[in-house]
Amino acid sequence: MFLGVFAFDAVFPYLPEWGVRAYPQSMTLPLVLDVSYGSLAVTLGVFVLLMVALADRLDPGKRFEAAETRGTLLRREWGFVSTGVLAGLVILAATAQGQYLGISGGFASLAAYAAKPFGHVLASVPALDDTTAWRATLVIGIFAGAAASALVSGSYRNVPVTPLWESAFPTGMKSRGAAVFAGGFLIMLGALLGGGCTTGAFMAGFPTLSVGSFAMGMTFFGVGMGTAFVLYWGRWRKVSEVRSRSLNLAND
Repeated sequence: MFLGVFAFDAVFPYLPEWGVRAYPQSMTLPLVLDVSYGSLAVTLGVFVLLMVALADRLDPGKRFEAAETRGTLLRREWGFVSTGVLAGLVILAATAQGQYLGISGGFASLAAYAAKPFGHVLASVPALDDTTAWRATLVIGIFAGAAASALVSGSYRNVPVTPLWESAFPTGMKSRGAAVFAGGFLIMLGALLGGGCTTGAFMAGFPTLSVGSFAMGMTFFGVGMGTAFVLYWGRWRKVSEVRSRSLNLAND
């Protein structure tokens, strides 16, 4: 991922003339629909909560879930509810200060701080100040939080390989490591070229009711669901295999 940051920084000065540089979006739904921000935000928030509750209730994969994975916070990895609440509070705090929370921007900030002692200045990170400091610290905290979650839940003792991953890369660490390395590089480079990742351009953009964030979010989900459908086409037994290994489809 850090290599993706430096690759983006290398082409950053040329992006305007290539016509691919992203600029902040200022169009929001309240402006487009000519309604108050509060009423629209509450309406959309209630709708999303109802939609998530319905999807969770109708999830057919629950019957494959092993009984031992249904436990307290101290017996399993931190779930989407607890982490979602924490992420929402952090996003709220950032938005209240007029800033966006983004992981790709955090990696760029952290890379800028790491490169500074070596005399290298990133063109894509113009200044090292309070706004970049908390973003860089955020990325460090993600690694610390993931380690704490794995230690508390004990999941690090047994991390099974998902069926599709095992099928695509049946050999050892070399091929799998190369795939992870290439994936991380492309994800970070693509996120920076696109002006943000799922956290910055999607999750953090939602509190502002940004039209661009909604469009990007629908693109993420649409392409993700389409990709999953293609990958599992003719291989539907893999779905039950995921559940039998105490995994979930998000891991695959």
